[in-house]
Amino acid sequence: MEEPKIAIVGGGPAGLQAAITVAKQGFQPVVFEEHQRIGSPIQCGEGMSLKAFHDFSIPTTNNEFCVREHKQCQLVFPSNKILYGDIHAFMIKRDSFDQYLANKAIEAGAEIKTNTKILEIRRKPEGSIIKLKGQDKTTYFSHFLILAEGARAKLAQNLSFSSPQLIKAFEYRIEGEWGEDLEFHFDAQDYPSGYCWIFPRDNETNVGIVTTAKQMKTRLDSFLKKKKIKGKIVKKIGGAIPMKGPVSKLASNNIVLAGDTAGMVNPIFYGGIRIGMTSGKFAGKVGVEYLTSLEEGTEYSTQQYSQYLSQLQFMQDVNLKCHNFFYSRSNSFLTKLGKTFDKKSINQITGWEKAKIFGNLLKNPSLLKYPRGLLRIYLGFKIARDWGF
Repeated sequence: MEEPKIAIVGGGPAGLQAAITVAKQGFQPVVFEEHQRIGSPIQCGEGMSLKAFHDFSIPTTNNEFCVREHKQCQLVFPSNKILYGDIHAFMIKRDSFDQYLANKAIEAGAEIKTNTKILEIRRKPEGSIIKLKGQDKTTYFSHFLILAEGARAKLAQNLSFSSPQLIKAFEYRIEGEWGEDLEFHFDAQDYPSGYCWIFPRDNETNVGIVTTAKQMKTRLDSFLKKKKIKGKIVKKIGGAIPMKGPVSKLASNNIVLAGDTAGMVNPIFYGGIRIGMTSGKFAGKVGVEYLTSLEEGTEYSTQQYSQYLSQLQFMQDVNLKCHNFFYSRSNSFLTKLGKTFDKKSINQITGWEKAKIFGNLLKNPSLLKYPRGLLRIYLGFKIARDWGF
């Protein structure tokens, strides 16, 4: 039986960042990744905020995965009214980025086992017994387990954790640069609980949809036609992602959840790279602290994991409240909201522009019926600007 001190299930950004954190503290974690190649298949819009690069000291000059820089986004409401956002993000090659993180983990001392599926995990008071599927009959025992297996969270469910509520996304990678800014198109009828996006890259554009509605491909094809996007479709990407933010229970005894498994996305734009990596970093930190306490014979609660995360903006209740209010509005409401802020940059509104916007609000008393909702939209979108990718 193999006995790594810390085992990590999932070789995405959350699991890999956990491995980096653990390995840098002198432990040697093992990462189990079910796919043959780190970074595949891609299930991501491939946008990442500048703050994520800064958080983890990742160079934005790395041409292996940095594709294009964006300093502005457009929030497009029904009737084509636009609100600008001063987002600072990069389009990345997600597969190459994940491989970059994997190399960092290996260099720090982690072991990564690809093409390795878990058959069963049995919880014991002193750790977890991990059995593999397939020809490799090796059994592993780990004192500390980090589950970053993805949004479906099947192993987590078997260990009595709740799974995140999911929403589906579907994307085309299309030849040609269709637009300048990152664009988010909202329509309560056509894309309920979500939006369509246009993310220009170098010589390509990612165009996709995330929604609770059925017939996603039909809806996305209609959006392409509406926007007159006619480039050749190079790749099709789809999958389920967490919808309403972190799950209620993130840790239990010697097991913690990270990344999509823990619902670590921003519930407004459903982006999760920065949030997932942050959760992975703290999961690794808690794992090291837990093992250190075992060696010293002292008590340690993995609920410290929730305490670390609770200090960060993406864990605030306002994010989910913003989601619930914004995505329950009608197109009539969204159109009036767009007209009120038309062609304004949400975080760069000057004094006289504020007066003009207030005047617009007075012309639309139906908006003023929801002062708390409007405040939640403002606060939630502001947090999403930094934590949305």
